[in-house]
Amino acid sequence: MRRRDDLLAQLASLLVYFGADVLEDPGTGELARTAAALAGEYRASDRGEPIRATAVLLQEAAAELRTADRFRGTLLPVACRHLRCAVALLVRARAALEAASGPVAGGPGARAVPAR
Repeated sequence: MRRRDDLLAQLASLLVYFGADVLEDPGTGELARTAAALAGEYRASDRGEPIRATAVLLQEAAAELRTADRFRGTLLPVACRHLRCAVALLVRARAALEAASGPVAGGPGARAVPAR
């Protein structure tokens, strides 16, 4: 159970990088909705291809989180596998944004997050 909680905390902090509000003790479903909402914002942005590519990765992470949510309480190893996949997708998205925007003076995601 501890691994699952650690993964959820890691996912929540990764989503903050993309512009999400800080989530206290988030559930898998809440993280999935947050990732999907962020994907929609990034998809609607006119700030270039790296932002739209990030939207795709955010949407894929949301799908992994929805799948993990379906398995919660029944098949913990399967749920954790989907949580790890979501972490990997968000790490890839963050790396792609950082590579596209270069060093960020204002902290993580300061220039990479699209205007709301």
